[in-house]
Amino acid sequence: MANFPNLLPDEQLNKLLEEYELPELENYLRDNQRPVVKLVRGAAGHAHVGHSRFGGFPDLPEDMQWPQTKDGEWMTLLAQLNLAQLSAEIGSGNTSGTDIYRSLLPKKGMLYFFAGVDEPAYNVEHRVLYWSHEDVSRLTYREPEQTTVLEEEAEMNFRPFEVHAHAGVEFPNYAYSQVEELEDEAITEDTYDKYLGMTEEMNDDPQGSIGKMLGYPAEQHGDAEFEAVMFRDIGKYTYRPADDRKRLVKYYDGDEQRVDQEIDDILMLLEIDSDAPIGFMWWDAGYIHFFISRQDLLELNFDRTYCSIYSS
Repeated sequence: MANFPNLLPDEQLNKLLEEYELPELENYLRDNQRPVVKLVRGAAGHAHVGHSRFGGFPDLPEDMQWPQTKDGEWMTLLAQLNLAQLSAEIGSGNTSGTDIYRSLLPKKGMLYFFAGVDEPAYNVEHRVLYWSHEDVSRLTYREPEQTTVLEEEAEMNFRPFEVHAHAGVEFPNYAYSQVEELEDEAITEDTYDKYLGMTEEMNDDPQGSIGKMLGYPAEQHGDAEFEAVMFRDIGKYTYRPADDRKRLVKYYDGDEQRVDQEIDDILMLLEIDSDAPIGFMWWDAGYIHFFISRQDLLELNFDRTYCSIYSS
C-alpha cells in the first residue's frame, strides 16, 4: 500500500500510543500512515464564485464543455475543488507533513468531479476535469441545459455547500488493517479492539467532515486500489484476487514487482459521503470514490481516473 512512514511527528505519535494504550503498535503506526485532507462543510449556497463546493452547479471557464454520458445525458456535478484555496487552508493549519500534501495535490486551479448513472457500483461513468488557472474571475456560474442524470434519478437538485480543508493523518481502517495478522505475542484481541476504536474516533474528526482526499477509502475489503488498476488496465475485475492478479501479471509480461508498484501507486483522489443536506445518497448510505495513480496526479493527467461506490 502507498504509505508515508514518519508523517506524524514522534511527539504526536507517542501521545496517541499513550492515549489509546497501544505501545505495542508503535512500529505499525509509524509505517502505515497516510496523509488525508478532510473536506468540512461550510456555508450553504453558491454565492462565492470559485470556492470549493459539493453539490449544486459549477463555476466553469467559458471554453469548458459540460460532460455528457455515453448515452448523451448530462452528467451531475458532485464537487468543484479550488486547489489554491485548499492548499492555503492546509498550510494555515500548521499540519505536520504539509509539504507532503502540497507535493501530491496541485497548488492551483480547479478540479471538477462529474458522474453519470451510479449503477453498477463499480467502474462508474464519470469525468474529472482540471482547469489550470488561478483567476476565479474568469469563471461563471453555469446551470445545465437539462436535468442532470443523477438529479433526475433522485428527483431533486443537489444543494450546494462550500467545503474547507482540514489536513491530518490516517491509519489503516477496518478494511485495510493488518494488526490482527502481526506476528507478535504482544498483539492480542484487546489490541485489535482498541486499535479499531482509535481509528473510528480519528475518522470522526473534524466535526462536519463530508468527504476527503488521500487517506484510506471507506470500504470493506481493502482492495479498492487493486480494483482500480484492474479496471484501468484489464477492463474488468472478478473479485477473485488470485485469478485477477494472474491476469494483471500477464498484462505486465510476468513482472510481479511492476504489478505491486502499480497497485501501490494508486491514491484516492476524492471520497464523498452520503449526505442528507446535499441530497447525496450512494446506494445504502455509502461513499463514492475517485482514484488516480500518483504519476498521473503529478502530471495533471485526469483521463485515467477510476470511480466506484462502496455501500454496506
